Amino acid sequence: PGATRLARLPLARVKALVKADPDVTLASQEAVFVLARATELFVETIAKDAYVYAQQGKRKTLQRKDLDNAIEAIDEFAFLE
Repeated sequence: PGATRLARLPLARVKALVKADPDVTLASQEAVFVLARATELFVETIAKDAYVYAQQGKRKTLQRKDLDNAIEAIDEFAFLE
């Protein structure tokens, strides 16, 4: 009962998104889990970096401009430009 879930995203939804790609014919449960976990880590990282910009603006709520600033400033997010 007290165990935490290993992935917070619904794996069935992630699997449906993976199968929506016409290039994917088969996706193992392990692959779906890894994709879900990687997505969670990516969202967490970009949100933390964007929150720094929100704090600079003396806000606690993220805005689109905070995400844009994080994407511009951090090289790892260059693929999102």
